[in-house]
Amino acid sequence: MTIVRLAEVARVHGEGAAAVPALQGVSLEVDAGELVAVMGPSGSGKSTLLNLAGGLDRPTSGTVHIGEQDLATVRDLAALRRRSVGYVFQDLNLITSLTAAENVMLPRELDGVRSRRAREEAMAVLAEIDGEHLADRFPDELSGGQRQQVAIARALVGERRLLLADEPTGALDTRTSDEILRILRARCDAGATVLLVTHEPRYAAWADRVVFLRDGMIVDSTNAPVVSAR
Repeated sequence: MTIVRLAEVARVHGEGAAAVPALQGVSLEVDAGELVAVMGPSGSGKSTLLNLAGGLDRPTSGTVHIGEQDLATVRDLAALRRRSVGYVFQDLNLITSLTAAENVMLPRELDGVRSRRAREEAMAVLAEIDGEHLADRFPDELSGGQRQQVAIARALVGERRLLLADEPTGALDTRTSDEILRILRARCDAGATVLLVTHEPRYAAWADRVVFLRDGMIVDSTNAPVVSAR
């Protein structure tokens, strides 16, 4: 089953002489259980691709589907994202006035899950990434790597079928990065779908497929030697 589908998608920022094409005619399908790594030089359109795939931005032309839903026709995109899409942003977007656990709980509470249940789910996913000791600390009390772990836990909480990760290992040491990739791989093996932006070939090796972007276009796609999550 195809979970995310982009068909002839273009995204242009600005108008007229100031127009800058971020993506040009990109078509991509990612199936349930598939981990696709997106690689390319800075400015090639990788982050734009993730934003469009998750409904954080709208294409200038073309269509984006999550499952059977055309995002252009979805009235409540925020609800769809909370329930179906998990994000790991480059700038993390943690709320500084909330503890780590509260940051992870937030999307579940916004979706109507009671606080006690939301905290149980948050603690379970923090434990999964070896971050439960961070639960009651605020983002300003955490290192860059620890904040990254919390952001990843927030993306994993609940039953999201699509995970979008923009350089999720950027602030992590090698051991923790390998553990995060193992978790993402395991989520895929359990049926989730992951789009992973990375500059590191060693992390792309965890993917089923690697897509290469340049100047806003897909210039190559290759199957990758999948690393086992076990």
